[in-house]
Amino acid sequence: MKSFNYHIKAISEVVNQLGKGRFLYYFIPGLVVTAIYFWISYQASSIVESASFLSKIPWIGEYLDKGLSATLSVFGFIFNQIYIFFILTVLSPFNTHLSEKLDSELTGQQFKSGFARIINDLIRMIFIVFLALFIEFFFIGIWWMISGIFGIGDTIYIVFSFLIASFFFGFSFYDHSLERYKIGVFGSLGFAFQNILLVTLTGALFQAIYYFPYIWELPYIGIVLSPVLTTMVATVVYIQRIKKYPKQSNSIIENE
Repeated sequence: MKSFNYHIKAISEVVNQLGKGRFLYYFIPGLVVTAIYFWISYQASSIVESASFLSKIPWIGEYLDKGLSATLSVFGFIFNQIYIFFILTVLSPFNTHLSEKLDSELTGQQFKSGFARIINDLIRMIFIVFLALFIEFFFIGIWWMISGIFGIGDTIYIVFSFLIASFFFGFSFYDHSLERYKIGVFGSLGFAFQNILLVTLTGALFQAIYYFPYIWELPYIGIVLSPVLTTMVATVVYIQRIKKYPKQSNSIIENE
């Protein structure tokens, strides 16, 4: 129950902060990358349209047209995955900075940082993401085997797959705060497994924000919003969890 209460209070605080116009500029990097993505996608579509004459070439026209379409389809899939990876991982220093600023706003603590730490945060986040994906795929593989052996129904299969993914998404978002409080990578992993419900709820929130816009056929809105909003929620939940929220002190934590 405490985990649910943490999240309810965190969501309320995030709505309050955004309602006051604070931290809105952290959505800008994702919007810029998304605009670039759409521009490149538009250029690719233009190439397809301009190459429509290929289908009219005798004998080989149909094959050329299909070959071009297949190539661009593969390119589109790869480019889309790069775009999502970029939004969720490469832009993580912005979310780390957001987490720091929100922490300072709510607890009164000040955090020293610099260029070296930004690079360190990026490297750490990439490592965390790959570590989380590796462990996630391991657990999903076991779940596939269990569901196949015992013939588990589709509904239960989907629910458990969603929960497994939520746990590891949540783990990656808490790492912004865990790194700031000098918790090592494996210490972060230990925190996640010691707080499974807490971390899974945060990851489930991320997936809900990420996928909900698909209902209106606006998937990229979720990709832009979900990392920022989930970072803020995870930050507020974490400082509640370690009893630093509301304000306790004005201490300074130095980060190498």
